[in-house]
Amino acid sequence: MKKYIFALIVACFLLIPATVAYADSIVEPDNDFYYQHENQIVYLDRVFCVNDTYGSASIKKEPGAKSDIAKLTNDKTVYLQYSCLYDGEYWGFALKYSGWIKMEELLVLYDYVAFGEEHLEEFYAYEGDYSEIKKTDSAIAWPWPGAETSLWTIEDLETTSFSVSCAYKDGQGREWGFVPYFYGNINIWVCLSDPLNSDIPAFNPAPEPITWVSDTAHIDIGKDNEKSKKSYLVLAIILVAALAIGTAILIKVFWKSDKNKKPEEIEPKEESND
Repeated sequence: MKKYIFALIVACFLLIPATVAYADSIVEPDNDFYYQHENQIVYLDRVFCVNDTYGSASIKKEPGAKSDIAKLTNDKTVYLQYSCLYDGEYWGFALKYSGWIKMEELLVLYDYVAFGEEHLEEFYAYEGDYSEIKKTDSAIAWPWPGAETSLWTIEDLETTSFSVSCAYKDGQGREWGFVPYFYGNINIWVCLSDPLNSDIPAFNPAPEPITWVSDTAHIDIGKDNEKSKKSYLVLAIILVAALAIGTAILIKVFWKSDKNKKPEEIEPKEESND
């Protein structure tokens, strides 16, 4: 069940006008490789840090490129908007640098996705009326229930346009709601039963970053390109061979036809007056 968290997130987005959500929250990257292979690239939306084993991470204009456009040091984190599979290796697109990083050089930070993987079976449909939020007209946004720190406060919160896609109840009976999108705020949690309490104890602190493993199917762009190149090469060879064979047949036909003509049928060459 835990591997279906991405399916859950997709379902959450289906509960809101998709065009509005994506127009406000997802920025199209300025990257040629992305536009060339957009249909084979997967939305990721996660934060990473450098894998200590490597010490730094190379940022490249496109997967497989030899030269770097920047380096990510081990004291930095990076938001990866997209992922792709290129020639058997996973790469992530860093929006800030408009470049690609090999995923094995990174570790993924704990976030709403990781929380969902751990607690998916505890989620349920919210059937309340947002009574506590209606009293405050605002709520604190959290990265996940029980996080060490909150994100920000959502002010002037109108419950008529605010809805949670699923709910979760912690060990102390507090009820939380997952909000996939609300006026520019995406993939956040709010405490439905205590919306403005910023002092909720961190009962679920973030563990150490771990190796990222994709639960989403990727198309290998590198192998796909290689197949295309081979197909074009085979097609070119076939066309050249067909042209050569066709030319040989025509030469043979006309040459044979000319040899079979009677002497009187062959037009005499014009004599020169010289």
